Order: sequence, then C-alpha cells, then structure tokens
Amino acid sequence: MNTISILVVEDEPKLLDRLVQYLEIFCDTIYQAKDGIEALAIYKKNLPNIILTDINMPKLTGVELIEDIRDTNHYCEIIVLSAHTNTEDFLRVIPLNLSSYLIKPVQMNELKKSILEAKNRIIKNRFMALNHGYEWNQESKVLQLETQKIELTNNEKAFVEILVLKLNHSVSYEEIHNYVYNVEEYSQDAIFSLAKRVRKKTTKDLIKSCFKYGYVLESK
Repeated sequence: MNTISILVVEDEPKLLDRLVQYLEIFCDTIYQAKDGIEALAIYKKNLPNIILTDINMPKLTGVELIEDIRDTNHYCEIIVLSAHTNTEDFLRVIPLNLSSYLIKPVQMNELKKSILEAKNRIIKNRFMALNHGYEWNQESKVLQLETQKIELTNNEKAFVEILVLKLNHSVSYEEIHNYVYNVEEYSQDAIFSLAKRVRKKTTKDLIKSCFKYGYVLESK
C-alpha cells in the first residue's frame, strides 16, 4: 500500500488549518507543527515522507529545520513556503535538495502540483537498489536479495535504514547510535556488533567501513 505521510510546519494558525484540510485530499497521514522545534521532534519520531515548511518561524527557522533534517536524510521530499524571496535564505536552501520553493500567498494549484510530483517520486523510489543485488523497501523496512527476504531485528533494520537515508554518504558511529538506540550511553562496540550481524546475514562487502568514523551503504 502506497501510504504517504506529510509534516506541515506553519506558525500562522489559520493558514496551518487551511493547509492541513487541503492536504487531506492527497496524504494518508498529516502531522502539524507551529514552529521548527516542534517540527523537528515530530520528524524524528515519525519520519514523514514529505515536509511542507514555512521559512520564517520562531525558535527554529525553516532553513535551520531543513539543515537538521538533511544531516540524516538526503531523500525526504521538502517543499518550502516563503512570504518573500529572501536572497540569503534562498541561497542557503539551494544545496539542500528541495522539491519545490513556493511563494506566499500560496496558490493551491501550485501546491497540488508540488505534492503530486513529490508523491510520484516517493512511490517510484520505494525500492532502493543497493550493491550486490540487494534491495531495500522503504515502506515495509525489508531488505531482500532478489525474492529472498533477509530477516533482521528491529535494531538491525534501523541500522540499515539510517544508512539508506544517507545512501552513498558516510554515517558516523554517533549518528547511528542516536538513530538506533533510545539510550544516552554511547557504545561503539554495540555499533560494531550491529554491523557484524548484518554482514553475516548478507555479505561483508554490502556495508563498508569508514576508518575510525562509521559506515557507508552504496547504491547500485
């Protein structure tokens, strides 16, 4: 089932309500936040497929929110809303792989087009082709080799997922720990053990080590 979730971030209550009501047409699950801090917490907990965010917000700006998200996820669809074309903000978000940049007052036909394009990319990229014939299903969190499903524990799935979210980019031991475990005490040995178990279930060359830093998973 091609379920789509979206996080809407807007500090104007009336506009937030309007956006949420409109997006119910296109998305199965809608999260909403009134500032960047709240949005980041919701994102980390739920990992929505699409982020629709204002730029000028209290506590944490839209640009800062996007930068935080891109630290761990290079593939999440991000649509920006801005009341004006601030050159400095625009230049900061250009390298952050945005799906769309819409100017307020937002035209619903433009928003519809951006959402549908993002949905099509998400559905098309549900299956991530990895090296050595492996494939990762981003919806079901399943790693498989051709038709053979690789049985992974929840922690092993989270380990593979954070590497997929930063596919072809090195992920540090600390980033992996923070994503996989809900404990503050950091253990590099636990990360080593995770990698060893996943390699044993797949192939030793699927997940590559980055000397004294972390791991990287590469696409086909």
